Amino acid sequence: MSLLPAPGKVGSLLLACLAAGFVLPASQPAARNADVSAARQSAGWERHYVPEFGLAFDFPTNIFSLDSAQTRQNGVVYFTPDRRAKIGMFGFVNSVNDTPKRLLNRVADFRAANFTYVRTAARFFAASGKREGMIFYRRCNFAPRADRRVGCVFIDYPQSEKRAWDDVVTRMSLSLRMGAPD
Repeated sequence: MSLLPAPGKVGSLLLACLAAGFVLPASQPAARNADVSAARQSAGWERHYVPEFGLAFDFPTNIFSLDSAQTRQNGVVYFTPDRRAKIGMFGFVNSVNDTPKRLLNRVADFRAANFTYVRTAARFFAASGKREGMIFYRRCNFAPRADRRVGCVFIDYPQSEKRAWDDVVTRMSLSLRMGAPD
């Protein structure tokens, strides 16, 4: 079974992700920042590879358990034990040869969420913002055009924990690579 969405479903999938459609309401408003801070400072990271997506990235095992995975039609989502935050990944074939900028502009609804950061480059886009008390971050890396795969990660967490999550998001984002694991 492939975890890649059908080509016609890519736009709606990305729109849902970019508009923070995967955002869960914060289940515990006074969530513990200590969990996140401890993970930033410890050796609680593993290199995670998803062959279906051709996607590798650093995974914070002190915050998310690989056992919490929920496979969805188009990807995998992991939750913190209290479900206040989640990360996920998905991939698809870039059948229309969109550039990162063109794809982001085509699927993002900049009116539905408060985007606070958007960056596009030749091989990726990253976007972040706020919605309903949560911060969302999305990054999609594009394989070389001959390959035509796109691999994406997302992370959603409570706005009240922004400082605690900053380093986690940065490490995950910068570690994202298309192709076999490092």
